[in-house]
Amino acid sequence: MKRTLSLALLFAISCATSKPDGDAERIDRFVRHAMTKFPEVPSLGVAVVKDGRTLLTRGYGLRDVAGKVPADADTVYYIASSTKSYVGLLAATLAARGVVDLDAPISRYLPETNMNVTLRALLTHTSGISNDAVVMRTAFTGEHGNLVQLLGRSKTVEPKFSYDNLGYVAVGLALERATGKSWQELLASELFTPLGMTRTTAYMSRTTSWPVAKPYDLNGPLGFMKKDETMHAAGGLVTTPRDLARWLEANVNRKGLPAAAFADALKQHVEVTPATNWYRFKRTGYALGWYHSDYEGTAMLHHFGGYEGWRAHVSFLPNEKHGVAITTNTSSPGAQLRDLIAAYAYDVLLDKPGVDAAYETHLAKLRTETDESITRIRAEIEKRRQRPPSLTKNATAYAGRYANDLYGTIEIRNDGALRASLGQLAAQLEPFTEPESARVELIPGSGEVLRFKFANGDRAETLVYREEVFRRVD
Repeated sequence: MKRTLSLALLFAISCATSKPDGDAERIDRFVRHAMTKFPEVPSLGVAVVKDGRTLLTRGYGLRDVAGKVPADADTVYYIASSTKSYVGLLAATLAARGVVDLDAPISRYLPETNMNVTLRALLTHTSGISNDAVVMRTAFTGEHGNLVQLLGRSKTVEPKFSYDNLGYVAVGLALERATGKSWQELLASELFTPLGMTRTTAYMSRTTSWPVAKPYDLNGPLGFMKKDETMHAAGGLVTTPRDLARWLEANVNRKGLPAAAFADALKQHVEVTPATNWYRFKRTGYALGWYHSDYEGTAMLHHFGGYEGWRAHVSFLPNEKHGVAITTNTSSPGAQLRDLIAAYAYDVLLDKPGVDAAYETHLAKLRTETDESITRIRAEIEKRRQRPPSLTKNATAYAGRYANDLYGTIEIRNDGALRASLGQLAAQLEPFTEPESARVELIPGSGEVLRFKFANGDRAETLVYREEVFRRVD
């Protein structure tokens, strides 16, 4: 992917109006330099807060490669699971005002679920329930059906920290029932408006006139975008570098919303054991939508986000009142550049010695790792292309509609090649390694398997997807 505008021109177009200090100039210079090493990254949105005040908000590269449209501080990016920190603070704000009780069971607000798990347990991923169908419907297929009824059919699992989207979707439903407003509207009225976030929304339908970045992966531009139906409370926000700076300012300064809400949303509620590393950020606990972590001896809160075509890094150092947010419109292996740039910004803000020399080594290492990942991915794709056919019958044997009361209906169509659809998801069937099975990427970027089952006839009677049986209905 070639960048056809000069970096100097992009810099001139995307500069913020505020006068940069030395740290801002260093970070800006490094971002521009880093992007020359990673041409597969079309654009980055960068927000940096220093000592509780915005230091830098800029866009780099192209939000639309074919159109040669540069990114800037007002370019809109999807931030996926970084949404959780917003919903966590929303829930804490409503609790501080006495609208909901986070320690009450969800059945107080959704009595038909008959579940005693608390809102706080749902927000801290310790609920002890699992429900893949609710997650699929809200994040991917967009066919919600009766979500509350489906939630009541959740499975019981061990009540320990287990990261999932379900808890935040469930809390969103409870907040809607308690207030009579959608979780999307609650975010807008309770958070975005008070904090001055004018280009942040949970409705894709409201972005039609906004400069939304186009998503890309290793193979180029993607042909799909999120829609209102797939913007969910666990990962359903779009925002800009400028608004991310406002979000970081609000959290590091704990201003703009009730103090009790910030206190509850940002404190550690559970331990993450064993501690896990993401790049150089060691996760040790979880708040309400934030990981408590250690960045090489410095306390940090962060939450990252990822979806096919998008990656986001949002973090801050609570004691130093520094914060960094990096967004990008690609999910190619080079997207990890977001974390490296965030680490560079923190090392500059923390006045660490020898930063620039050290990061030449970091960049080279990431470049090597990225090249290895690209080579591996392309080799896997080529290996799949060499597979022999795994569906042995005529296409009419598989075509049809197959229903499951949890997930909905999968339709197999013969359009010259067999294709599967489930709600807003669609993918071509590819050969797999087992007879009468097919590989699909219904969830973008994720290979899964469809297994067709025959009895006495020439047409498949069922198919199995995600270990669930879908029965033919036509």
